[in-house]
This record gives sequence, structure tokens and C-alpha cells, in this order.
Amino acid sequence: MSLARSLMNRLAWNLATARRWLLHASDLSPVDRNIRCLVVDTAWQGLMMGGVFTFLSVFAVRLGASNLQVSLLTSLPSAIMVVLSIPASQVVQRQRNLVRFTNLGRILHRGSILVVALLPFFAKRYLIEAILVAWSIKTVAIAFIEPSWVGVVAEVIPSKRRAAVNSGRWALLSVVTAAAVAVFGYVLDRVVFPLGYQIVFAVSFLGGVMGMFSWGRIVLPEEIEQPFAQDAPKVSLSARLRRYVGTLTGEPQFVCFLLTTSVLRIAMNLPAALYSIYWIRYLEASDLWIGWQATAGKIAPIIGYFLWGRVATRRGHHLVLLICALGVGLYPVLTGLVPSQLWLPAVALVQGFFVTGIDLAFFDTLLHVCPRKERSRFVAVNSVFVYLALSLAPLVGSALADWWGIRVAFYVAGAVHVVAALLFLVFRVGEEQE
Repeated sequence: MSLARSLMNRLAWNLATARRWLLHASDLSPVDRNIRCLVVDTAWQGLMMGGVFTFLSVFAVRLGASNLQVSLLTSLPSAIMVVLSIPASQVVQRQRNLVRFTNLGRILHRGSILVVALLPFFAKRYLIEAILVAWSIKTVAIAFIEPSWVGVVAEVIPSKRRAAVNSGRWALLSVVTAAAVAVFGYVLDRVVFPLGYQIVFAVSFLGGVMGMFSWGRIVLPEEIEQPFAQDAPKVSLSARLRRYVGTLTGEPQFVCFLLTTSVLRIAMNLPAALYSIYWIRYLEASDLWIGWQATAGKIAPIIGYFLWGRVATRRGHHLVLLICALGVGLYPVLTGLVPSQLWLPAVALVQGFFVTGIDLAFFDTLLHVCPRKERSRFVAVNSVFVYLALSLAPLVGSALADWWGIRVAFYVAGAVHVVAALLFLVFRVGEEQE
């Protein structure tokens, strides 16, 4: 009861703070005004997360995409990120206005979502292939947006407030996304195919555009902007590679973070492309029930972000990583055991609750192990490892499903989660946050 009361008090405090931010913006400090803009931007992104990012793979399966093609929706963009992350970070490192630079990249990102929404009108015969191309083009923008966005957020939120602000921000994202997927699932179940999906994707585009206006109002002081802008002399590719190797060897905490989190990312993404296939082809789930499971998966983080943010603040991120790595591993295992679509929302609650701890711990720990003045370069190295896992793991999962069956692939993913938790325990990842 005390925990529930504490969570309710924390939620009430966040709602009161949000009301003050919205109604009395002129009374806020520069730091709080920036955080307010970041929070509003996050809320608008809920329309994208609940729309195109939730239902694109479902759309592909209903179009008749193969297991490989569904896997490529994740793997192909991730492979592009592996190639572009480091060169893009060099560009970001030289920027003097990261807020504006991030929004410029978002123009291409949001535009690609609009293209996906319009493609069914024009690409009848090769629609799946056209979607793969458009979705991959979006990734070019992400390669530049990601290190730029991290650089801004790291400076907008003071380190002592980071766990609390991020937990509240991501909880708000979960609320908006949960509402969006519930409405979108209802729409998809009642509007003729594929028009319903086009409407959902178009609304996702509009939400992303609205967020850009709020993000553009963030103002970083000149003394904060300047450290990111470095007019470094041009160096050869081999010299750059040696520099990045030096980055790894000179920061043992960063190396441990990369290796252990990569194992967990492999575990989480091994079955990523298989879920929509399993829901539709094995459980014969409707769009309405797929929407309900997505809603449940976004309701659980509302509690999860507050709880894990509190645990991280008091006990550090190491404990959060241990518990949540094992907890998230329950999701693929339970998915493989459910007999019908009626169980999908309950299973999604498990995943949504534990994945919040992973999000918080990964983000804060990454910022801790990255030197501030070289943050873009370190984030780029991390991105290479992230997207290597994202590009390879779904293909491996698809292959496992073809060889041994989709349920076996789910169980293998659960076992890899256990390995990741053991690695966190051995290397004490996140312990430095305590």
C-alpha cells in the first residue's frame, strides 16, 4: 500500500508540475522552460510510436510480406546506421546549434513517414519493397539526429534531475502512445484496408511535425553550445579508426557498457520481427486486439518509469539492470506459450513494465561513461554497436524460426536474456551510478 500511495503521490506531483509548466510558462526558469519544451516534444512523439512504429510491421504482414522482409524492416535500417553513425557524429561534433540541426534532420525523418503513408496510392505491385526503401531512407536522418539529440538532452536536464525528469517524460510518452494505439487499433478494425493504415501513418507524421515546433523552442546558453562545435582538422580514415579504437581502450567502463548491453539488445531484438507474424498467422489476432496489446504494453510503463526511476535514484542502475534484464526475458517466453489473442494484453503488461527500467538505465549509464566534450564521438561508437545488434538479431531470429519454429526462437531469446543478466552481474555495469 505504501508503494502504491507513493506512486500516486509522485504521479499527482508530476501532473501538478505539468499544469504549472503549461499554464504559467512565463514564471519558469530557463532550465524548466527547456525541460517543458522537451516534455511537449516527447508527448507529440507518442503519435508516431503508437502509429507507424507500432503498426508498420503488422501492415507488412497483412500485405503478405515474408519472414525475411519483415525482418528487413528492422535489419536494413540498422545496417545503414552501422555505416553512417561514426561519419555522422563527426558532422554533429562541428555543429554550433544542435537544436536547429536536430530539427533539420527531422524534416527528412518525418517526410519518410509521410511517404510510407502515401505509397499505397502509387506503388501497387512492389509496395513492400517500396516501403523497405522509404523506411531505410528515414534512417539516414536518424544517424545525424541521434547524437545531436543526445547532446541537447544531456545539457537540458541537470544530472541530479535526470532520473526523475526522464521517468516522468517517458511515462507521459507511454500515456500518449497507449491512447494512440487504442484509437488506431479501433480505426484499423473498421476502415477498409489499406486506407486505415494510411490514415494512421499520416497522423503519425503530423504528430512528429508538431513535436518539431516545441523542440525548436529549446534554448541552450552560448557557453553550452560552444563545446560541441569543434573545427577539427581533417584527418585520414585510418587515423579516425585509430582514434575510435583509442576511445574504446581508454575507457574500460565504456567498453563494459558496450559489450554487456549489446548482448541484451541481441536478446531483445532476436524475436522482434516475429511478434507480428506470430500474432497474425498463428493466433489470428485482429487489428483491434493487436491495438489492445500495444495499449497494455504502454500502460505498464506509466507505473514502471516512476518505480524504476525511484529505484535507480536510491539504489543505482546496476540493480535495475539485473532485475529488468530477466523481467524483459519473460516476454518472448510467455508469448510463445499463449494459446490465443486474448492473452496478448496481459503478456504485454510484463514487457512494458520491465523495459522501462532498461530504457532508464541504458540512457543514464551511457551519459555517465561518456566524457562530456567527446560525447558525440562516444555516442556514435555506442550507436554502431546498438545497430549491429538491431541489424543482425532479427535476421538470426527469422532464421531460427524457419529452422526450428517460431516458438523455439522465442525461448532462445529468453535464454539470452539470462546470459545478459549474468554479464551485468559479473561486470557490475551501472554500479558507478550509485
